[in-house]
Amino acid sequence: MKILMVTRETRSDQRYGLGRSLAPIVEEFRRRGVDVDYLCQADLGPRAISWQHRFQRLLSSLPGPKNTHTHFPTLFQVLLERFNMGRLAAKLAALKKYTHVHCHDPYIAIGLRFFLRFYPGYKAIWGVTEHGFGCYTQAIHEDGVQLGQHVMRIMRRWEANTLLAASWVIAPTRRGILQIAHDLSIHPLPAHWHHLVHARPVVNCYRRKDARNRLGWNETAIYILSIGRIAPVKQYPLLIEACARLKLEKEFQLVILGEGDHSTLQKLAQQSGFAHEILFAVAEDIGLYLCAADLYVSASASESFGLANLEALVTGTAAVCTTVGGVPEVVKDGALLSEPNIDALAEAMQRMLSDQKLRETIAQQGLARANSWPDVIKITDRYEAIYRQATTN
Repeated sequence: MKILMVTRETRSDQRYGLGRSLAPIVEEFRRRGVDVDYLCQADLGPRAISWQHRFQRLLSSLPGPKNTHTHFPTLFQVLLERFNMGRLAAKLAALKKYTHVHCHDPYIAIGLRFFLRFYPGYKAIWGVTEHGFGCYTQAIHEDGVQLGQHVMRIMRRWEANTLLAASWVIAPTRRGILQIAHDLSIHPLPAHWHHLVHARPVVNCYRRKDARNRLGWNETAIYILSIGRIAPVKQYPLLIEACARLKLEKEFQLVILGEGDHSTLQKLAQQSGFAHEILFAVAEDIGLYLCAADLYVSASASESFGLANLEALVTGTAAVCTTVGGVPEVVKDGALLSEPNIDALAEAMQRMLSDQKLRETIAQQGLARANSWPDVIKITDRYEAIYRQATTN
């Protein structure tokens, strides 16, 4: 068995995204003597990137259909990124004779299928993991790409045909895999579709005082932490407005670990009357920040799983999470769940920060849930079983 994992991530995406959950699986496979490679956008050569940008400019310059309510330049960028990864995956898979190609995006799989036609002497077993909650077309739309109804229907049909042709389809929660089937009108659930959680993350843990000393944080202030790339789906403006409603005896400091343009968020914090600017940071040691924080908050509009939420549970950090996507299935009673609106989120945060006993109870429940979570060995066993089953089908 020789496996190629393919994602559309950049190297910076891997700090907070999919790479954090995949890297331990790759390493465990290699420890078992299985040949596994990990392919992402950083592996694209200059010519491939140049071709992608030229083709994107060409498509964006063409007159698009009227009244579709679709922003085609952004859509072309999203699709070309993925097709280009599918092209590179097909080339490397045929060259190095991978037996299994695992596409962590259905549109990468679409590109892979198309470009494999140019290698008629090679046949690969391939499958897909869907990392959005529900169908990926919907996830793209929720992530800020404007899609009209007609284009949405075409893309959903495209996605459904791809998943039905795959040798396996995986989502990280049962709610997620059922939502994909619902979104794409695929019933009953195919036997080769699976829900497979991310393995329990390995996170550095510190005493709160030590963590704050390392970060240079004020011992008496209240620190509220959120983690994730700066994107519409993370709803950071909602978090900021909810923080502005808090009534606390001590001053608070909002900290966001996530890459992206944060100027608009900083401006919103100033307009909302924050006493301190938001502290934005990029960190490899996420556990250091979690252990130093008084409260971890996820305000996301959608999450297929929410790895950062599970990391908060692993460190025993009190957490408030919006009850979206697969989050309730993952955290259960290990976090205080809130509806994804300002009133509910502000109320949940206020309750947690005003009630130390509640925070301690939630944190202990979260730690107990994290301690019972399957580790990388068990999750790799499941991956291996799925791959071997696909080989025999």
